[in-house]
Amino acid sequence: MLFGSLTFGYSQTEKPKDSLWFKEGKISVLLNQATFREWLGGGTNNFNGIVNLDYKIQRTQEQWDWTTTLDASLGFTKTESSAFYKKTVDHLELNSVLARVGERPWGFSTSFNLKSQWIAGYVFSEGDLGQEISTQTTAIFSPLYARIGVGYTYKKSRSFSLQVEPLAGRLIHVAEQFTRDLAVGETYFGVGPNQQARWELGFSIAAQGKWPLLPNVILVNKLNLISNYLEDFKNFDFDYTLGIDMKINNYLAAQFEIQLVYDDNALAKIQTRQVFGVSIGFSF
Repeated sequence: MLFGSLTFGYSQTEKPKDSLWFKEGKISVLLNQATFREWLGGGTNNFNGIVNLDYKIQRTQEQWDWTTTLDASLGFTKTESSAFYKKTVDHLELNSVLARVGERPWGFSTSFNLKSQWIAGYVFSEGDLGQEISTQTTAIFSPLYARIGVGYTYKKSRSFSLQVEPLAGRLIHVAEQFTRDLAVGETYFGVGPNQQARWELGFSIAAQGKWPLLPNVILVNKLNLISNYLEDFKNFDFDYTLGIDMKINNYLAAQFEIQLVYDDNALAKIQTRQVFGVSIGFSF
């Protein structure tokens, strides 16, 4: 049996000559492989890899604060028992907030959020002859969620911010191929037959925070809530992510992340995703 794990990354925190700008970014790659030969305990040869990109740019001038973040990840797994490469992670999110803040942490703000995925997604099942078959369920930018809102922002430091927006518009866009064969009354991520978009107007709350728990251990929280004034106002869609980043030293690192999603337009149940990784790596 052979098992290997490799992670490497590049992180940057930039303080340019223009002190109005603040930039920081991180790229990391995680690779895992397990190989079994004549192993009586059983096992399946497999390989998986994940690429993560986090970038933040912030400009503060007088009473204005503009912060934009990019959160992207893509991962695959391949096992000897399957003919398909299967996604383990596929996430693309861009968030931008322009806020007017002075001596007090509260201030007027407007925000834009875009959330989607990089490539097509599939579900896998067993055919009549026992073979594994794939069925496409999503595509690049399908679904795509775009939200813009106005309201108030609470921001006392770079480590935490809260946006409360009584007026927020959201667009859900999907590819035509997923709605052309829908029956009357059926929807695809809330979009009806032969349509490609759904518009919503509602109330939105978003929060982001990072706090040190221990030396080299960071707790990360992200929460997004939105309710539709036009339909079932009391029903909130939410997306919550909790992560713990642990840098043991320059060679050992670990990460735990759990995500909870509820969107009754897609699935009237709470969706969960959990990732835990321990790796040997280096950073530069």
